[in-house]
Amino acid sequence: MSCPDCFRGQDHFGPTAGSETVMYGLDVYITRPPESSDKHSQNVIVLFSDAFGWGTTNLRLLADSYARRTGAQVLLPDLMDGAYINQITVGTSICKSINVLIVQAAYYIIPFFIRNPAHKRYNLAVDFVSNLRTELPAGARIGVAGFCWGAHATTRLARCDHISNANQPLIDAAFTAHPSEVKVDDFSGIKVPYSMIIGDIDFAMKIEDVKKVTGILAANTALENEVVVVPGARHGFAVRANPNDPSEKEMADQAEDQLVRWFCVHLDRPRVPAF
Repeated sequence: MSCPDCFRGQDHFGPTAGSETVMYGLDVYITRPPESSDKHSQNVIVLFSDAFGWGTTNLRLLADSYARRTGAQVLLPDLMDGAYINQITVGTSICKSINVLIVQAAYYIIPFFIRNPAHKRYNLAVDFVSNLRTELPAGARIGVAGFCWGAHATTRLARCDHISNANQPLIDAAFTAHPSEVKVDDFSGIKVPYSMIIGDIDFAMKIEDVKKVTGILAANTALENEVVVVPGARHGFAVRANPNDPSEKEMADQAEDQLVRWFCVHLDRPRVPAF
């Protein structure tokens, strides 16, 4: 996992609209649609971050946009207990040489994965979503989106390995962008609508494996699902694209549009019946 693509990309700047709080023992960034918006719902979208954690402006600005465009409340919890990679320290200029990026990757990402193996943080995600489910009003729906590292928890939740007290899925729809920490077999048994967007040159999931995942999901005809492959997109494009590069911005916008469309459709439908 020491590929330099993890450290390429652009840090985004600008004011964010949400606030920080504590929910179920975790630090959380929470954001809602503007009061003036005509889109307000009881639905919630939970975001599981990439290795740079819950505190990045990149992901918080996306959360604000998701809330504004979907009408849902958006939550971005810290599953890493503060032990994420500091993107300011890393210095992620795309102008840096490959050799420099590889050295940085080894220095920062190896300790990160020692502290944060995705499978060991998964129970935090389950507890968070379980508690959220019990507090939501009847009929409210939960969408979960995972980016890079966060795709592990998202995909396992979509398999419904854990269910609610009402014997229903904890979540109602799932989305992942440039997933990592997942294997092809993890996509077997998905039980809620699942959407993925990924580049065709992503180091974390080779295109051959993307095709296998596409086949697995397509075979599950009982559920709506999709895998969108973006030509030329590298790992991290949905979150860390350069907004001043027209090509990168178009890729990032495509990922955002896909998430918004997916959740607007699938969080507006009746819940999956009890198992």
